Amino acid sequence: MKPDCGIGLLIGLLLTGSLVSGGQPTWQEQQNLPEWTAPVLAGKAFASTYALSTRLNPFFLHGDFNGDGRLDVAVLIMHKRTGQQGIAILHAGAQTAIVLGAGHAVGNGGADFSWLDAWSIFDTQTVQQGATGKKPPMRRGDALLVQKLESASALLYWDGTAYRWYQQGD
Repeated sequence: MKPDCGIGLLIGLLLTGSLVSGGQPTWQEQQNLPEWTAPVLAGKAFASTYALSTRLNPFFLHGDFNGDGRLDVAVLIMHKRTGQQGIAILHAGAQTAIVLGAGHAVGNGGADFSWLDAWSIFDTQTVQQGATGKKPPMRRGDALLVQKLESASALLYWDGTAYRWYQQGD
């Protein structure tokens, strides 16, 4: 194969989506999720409304979000009917997921997290003063740092009863 043919093939595969992950996770990608998440994510209540999304890498994160000493999972999702993007959080041992975005508004993030460019685990003990001047939150466990790169960021954290939004930067 001539070198320029290989480049043409690569461009063709990229344009058709064969090398770009952006839809539902492949079987191989799903094997990276903890086994205990399968009944929740594949359950009728969740799977009939939401689809897993691989539009960001990684498409899932794990941390102790509720502070109970067990690893929980956060996974990117999309509402099947509306296309709204969001995050589903599965606490270890829970039978249902908590949905943030994807039709469920939370803080300044709104009901659609399609603006989300990057996310990571925020496990630092101390939360610094945020952009709004409000007192930093007391978290029960790890938080999710959600970002619109070069624009704004916030923490999604569990306060013992619900997930809350704390604006970090504008």
